[in-house]
Amino acid sequence: MSKNDRSAYLLELVLFDIAYIISNCDYAYSSDERKYLKIILEKYDDEDKELLMLRTHFLDGVLSKGIDEVKKFIRSISRSLKNKIDDDLKDAYLELFREVIMLDKEIHENERLLYKILCDEWKKESGI
Repeated sequence: MSKNDRSAYLLELVLFDIAYIISNCDYAYSSDERKYLKIILEKYDDEDKELLMLRTHFLDGVLSKGIDEVKKFIRSISRSLKNKIDDDLKDAYLELFREVIMLDKEIHENERLLYKILCDEWKKESGI
């Protein structure tokens, strides 16, 4: 795997983490959110699916510690990405995360809060 491929792969994993945390921070896992996770998992081979499932267990552990720990986690990830992705990519990912939030047709306060953290860290307008 080349350095660029590895960087893209690691970025994809981090973005998976953010999407997973956002989709579960309301502590109600809707059927649409389950479908979203299944669609994501389908594009990976068995070894990568296993890795993603291990990541979900780790992320569930973060979620179980409460919203303050979740906010710290998202803030840390968003800061680490701030200079690694350009504005167009930030906009695209924020739109993706917005779609994840809207999957269950409701915006939970935790989802709004985490999305705002991402927007603040990336110097973008929240819009939700």
